Amino acid sequence: MSQTSSNPNFASTIREKIEVELAQGQYLPGDLLDEKAIADRYGVSRTPVREAIQQLLAQGLVYRVPRQGAFVAKLSSRELLALVELLAYTEGLCAMFSARRSPPETVNELMDAVDACERAAKQNDREAYASANVEFHSILYASTRNAPLTQHVNALRRRAQLYRRNTFHQPGRMAESAAEHRRIAELIAAHDEWGAFHAAVDHIAVAGKSFAEFVMTLPDESLADSDKTP
Repeated sequence: MSQTSSNPNFASTIREKIEVELAQGQYLPGDLLDEKAIADRYGVSRTPVREAIQQLLAQGLVYRVPRQGAFVAKLSSRELLALVELLAYTEGLCAMFSARRSPPETVNELMDAVDACERAAKQNDREAYASANVEFHSILYASTRNAPLTQHVNALRRRAQLYRRNTFHQPGRMAESAAEHRRIAELIAAHDEWGAFHAAVDHIAVAGKSFAEFVMTLPDESLADSDKTP
């Protein structure tokens, strides 16, 4: 029996579940968010699903087409470049603050996350690597001790993840990423603020490839450019 929307937490819970599905690649940019299917999947009425989608609209993760429904956000290649550029420098700022403020116990947590990344990379376990990667960045963001910055970088990462989620499928990328994580953690441990900043910026910069090459790996239908007629 479906739950009602009387509990205001229902919408936030559904939104969080959809965000996880987006990050895991269960939806592609441009895909329809079917309200009925989502309601059935989570055993709720359509009311909290509509409220959850409204929250996702406010975050820029989805867009609505009149009489058609809500769809996963699509960016043009120019918008995607701007987003990745902003994410890279915001990550750099996080690493800088972390180098300035992280106590030894936080550095140890970062190193533990790096170890987990390296183990997953050696085993070529993309799922384990993705989990360890999230843990590394979560610790990094929290170590800034700057709540507005943490909230901002998480929002940017959620939007960029729609396009960057297949990065770890590229041969050798997990090992490269793990090495970059270790470099960032070592610079943070050394309290090298600018070194950590630059290492974190380089880490996000489209997985070490040119932006043009990165865009070429994306399906045409995932970019808003492809919606325009020549």
